[in-house]
Amino acid sequence: MKAQARAFNPQVFWEFLCYSVFAVLIFYLVNSGKYLSYVTPRMEPYLYFTAILMGIWALAGLSRLFRPQYKMRFAHCFVLVVPILLLSLPHAPVSTANFSGQGYFGASSQQNLFGSSGLGSDLNGPQTKSLTENSDETAGIFSAAGENGLPPGGTEPIGAGGVFSDDQTGISEGAYDSYLPGFDVTRKKITVSNNDFGIWASEIYMNMEKYEGYTIDMTGFVLRDPEIFMEDEFVAARLMMSCCVADLSPTGLLCKYDQSSGLKAESWVNVEGTLFIGQYEYEGYQYEEPQVLVTKITPAEEVKGYVYPY
Repeated sequence: MKAQARAFNPQVFWEFLCYSVFAVLIFYLVNSGKYLSYVTPRMEPYLYFTAILMGIWALAGLSRLFRPQYKMRFAHCFVLVVPILLLSLPHAPVSTANFSGQGYFGASSQQNLFGSSGLGSDLNGPQTKSLTENSDETAGIFSAAGENGLPPGGTEPIGAGGVFSDDQTGISEGAYDSYLPGFDVTRKKITVSNNDFGIWASEIYMNMEKYEGYTIDMTGFVLRDPEIFMEDEFVAARLMMSCCVADLSPTGLLCKYDQSSGLKAESWVNVEGTLFIGQYEYEGYQYEEPQVLVTKITPAEEVKGYVYPY
């Protein structure tokens, strides 16, 4: 009697196909940098791990490809089919127009950020609070370091405050200042490059008194809304991603400019002005925040990509 032909198992084949396609897609997105449209850079090692794990899982299933199976089940494959389709289909880029009327990540966000830690929970009536008065709470949210947690060109990690004692890091305040890109203490000027927008937004908010009176030069899109800002106010903003694309929010510095009404919302501009400590009212409370008294505005090219708070 001839040996019975080995039966092809379609369920195992579809599982192998789904795992393989998902692994290749994740690897492609990470290797090409396109994953940054969905999640922050710190997710890169986890995504590589996921791609490798899926690849191993796919190869492990091949041993069952010709094993008879009398009851086929395919529903579980949709767990991977759905994200594969969502990631493969073309996506319209997130527009700055999507954030009109939502405020920005600045003084208006303090209550949401620090409400659980007690800021504002025991206040009776309007009071003034400075972000620097709550450095313990904010240290876990902001960091003056780059994406790798290190100062540019340095080997010692730095934190959000910008000033550390020698017994903490071995870095003096003057040495720390030299790590900050675009910082010219002699001319009292801060030149914010597009890649360093997040670093400086964090640093200035955390140490607003230190940089009061400095000239700042930065690029962002015009965030304006008459329901939120005064007639002479706008924010030179960038989109910030804390975890994934679902939590994108504008971040930047509030700018005082007597011709703000003539600026087109969502247009990209280069702003030069003087930093000062201004007041911002939110839900009945007065907050201190760094603001810019604009002296010069010029059109700028759109800056691709997001900024990250840590």
